[in-house]
Amino acid sequence: MITAQDKILHVANKLGLTSLKDMQASTGAVYDVDTDLAGQIFSSATRHQNPTVTNLTDNQFEVNEALLVENIAFYVRDAAGLIFNFQRIYGSQAVIVFDLIIGNKRVMKDTPVFAAGSPYTFANVATSTVAFGEGSATAFLPRNQVFMEGAGVLIPPQIQWYVEYRIFNVVTGAIIVPTAATAIGCYLFGTKVLLNFNTSI
Repeated sequence: MITAQDKILHVANKLGLTSLKDMQASTGAVYDVDTDLAGQIFSSATRHQNPTVTNLTDNQFEVNEALLVENIAFYVRDAAGLIFNFQRIYGSQAVIVFDLIIGNKRVMKDTPVFAAGSPYTFANVATSTVAFGEGSATAFLPRNQVFMEGAGVLIPPQIQWYVEYRIFNVVTGAIIVPTAATAIGCYLFGTKVLLNFNTSI
């Protein structure tokens, strides 16, 4: 059986990153929101610098940092900064079709994530809570979104990456255009190599 660490080290060896094996690995996640409504997520993370929008300062990892993406989730952020379930806002007939681009390569192309029938990340469908705003009992945390698991794609150090997406109605085929009140966010979860040496303490 090939483990997450095996995948990371295999790619690191192919790229000549010999010191990556000495770094500490842990569970990690990155998220960002398409506040520009441009159909891209993570590409403008450097301009956000806001924990209600992103936890990144750039859309590339530093030397000896990497992320093996195991789950890819999508959610909705409104203009006030509240986070909502994708299906609740766009309906069960919506589908996100996305590409994951690393460097100049589309490593995932035209990949669908359906609102209806998708599992919900780490939580029950009925779970609701206040997210990044005040006074709402109907906002959903990012963990409670439609998602795809088992991606197994490694984002290596020092290479820019981003997600392109389109939203369609699966019944009519019509394109659904997000607004500032229904901006799309993406959450990549998996095994992350951290920028500190794996030494015993």
